[in-house]
Amino acid sequence: MDLFILYLKYYIIPLLLISTVLSTLVLLSKRIYYEYNKPYRQAVTNKAEIFLTEMILSKPNEETINKKLLQFKKEIPLHKSWCKELVINDMIRFKHSLKGKASEPILFFYQALNLNKYSARLIRDFRSYNKCEGFYHFQALDYKKGNSIIKPYLKHPNIVIRSNANMAFLSLSENYMESFKELPSTISHLYTIKIMDLLHEKKFPIPKNIDQWIETNNNSITKLGLKIMVFYNYRNKASEIIALIQNEDDSLKKEAIIAIRELFLTEAKEDLIVHFNKVSIEIQLEILDTLKVIGDEAVVSFLENEIQLQTDKDLKLKAVDCLNEINKTVLDTVAAKDYDTMKMTKHVREIYL
Repeated sequence: MDLFILYLKYYIIPLLLISTVLSTLVLLSKRIYYEYNKPYRQAVTNKAEIFLTEMILSKPNEETINKKLLQFKKEIPLHKSWCKELVINDMIRFKHSLKGKASEPILFFYQALNLNKYSARLIRDFRSYNKCEGFYHFQALDYKKGNSIIKPYLKHPNIVIRSNANMAFLSLSENYMESFKELPSTISHLYTIKIMDLLHEKKFPIPKNIDQWIETNNNSITKLGLKIMVFYNYRNKASEIIALIQNEDDSLKKEAIIAIRELFLTEAKEDLIVHFNKVSIEIQLEILDTLKVIGDEAVVSFLENEIQLQTDKDLKLKAVDCLNEINKTVLDTVAAKDYDTMKMTKHVREIYL
């Protein structure tokens, strides 16, 4: 014990103090250096913005472009990584601001300044952050030649690298979605959101093999296929979509019911009613939400029976809301027989009651 105290007093505590002081000094020096160089960095950013604006708006000839490029390279320290990052970020901002052919010159200058090689070097770096940064550069600047560099990372064991590589590859490819259903791995919820955002941004045509997406044994691909069918209002596989409500996977079953609702597949009413008592409460609530949209007089007797016999308050309230949407007169008759139903009826008609 005495030896431990001795070590603690004369070695461990002094070492910790020295480490703390050194770390503080390093952080302070980095902060001071950053603040000192901030005006210079801003000046570089301004020069890059002026250069890009002039080149894009004035549409100079080839000789003028070469002269301007040489001059621009002399004015900024393009050999330094931080400068490359600043210029690339400026190009990305311009790319997002401009549409169509107006943004095409940006890609030319990205290559003319050899910044594509810098992005490629980031991708080949061992650090995952740098790899993802390089993927983002290619994707944001629509550098399609970068796909050959990205492709080896599509099945990378690191899920972050793999996800970002796939998104960049998908963004830069016109036909990649055709083989998307062959992916063996599970697609995460976040990855699905990224893909749907990409569809909104890029306006890809619907995959030619979309019919096969809901026939695969990979439930992740099937769920993604359903979302894409909804996005494109694709109703050609209505019977196959309806059949998925029999699937054992509740998450897939739920996605199919949502697709039925969003695609307004009225022919699914009977199947939904038949399977109602065979599924979990979560799925039952989803079915009632869907019947509220696609239901008609054919489902009134089912809803009337559910309201009268249902003991779960959430399901009963959802059934009341559904019947209120389809036939208010019948709901009034049912509500007159039961106080709870009457309260629920008042609530769905005036949610603040």
